[in-house]
Amino acid sequence: MNVTPTAVTNAANLSLFMVDVSQVLMCEYRQDDPNFSILDLKAYYRGYRYVIETIKMLPQKPDADLVFQLFQTASALGRIHPAKMPVPSG
Repeated sequence: MNVTPTAVTNAANLSLFMVDVSQVLMCEYRQDDPNFSILDLKAYYRGYRYVIETIKMLPQKPDADLVFQLFQTASALGRIHPAKMPVPSG
């Protein structure tokens, strides 16, 4: 719990900084999906991290198409607003 003036100031400044960072990150995603939210952003980066850590454990790296599909699927798992999944061609 932050009770000293310096700690409260630091926590408030960090909070405002993180709001700015999240807004900048969400701008890219809101071009394609105007309903994209902070919870969607959190789910995206959590899924991204899970895929990265899973790929590190594999004996050999899968091909780029499979990695792309893994990122798309894992990053959409915890989203509040459903992701618009690309339609496979062929």
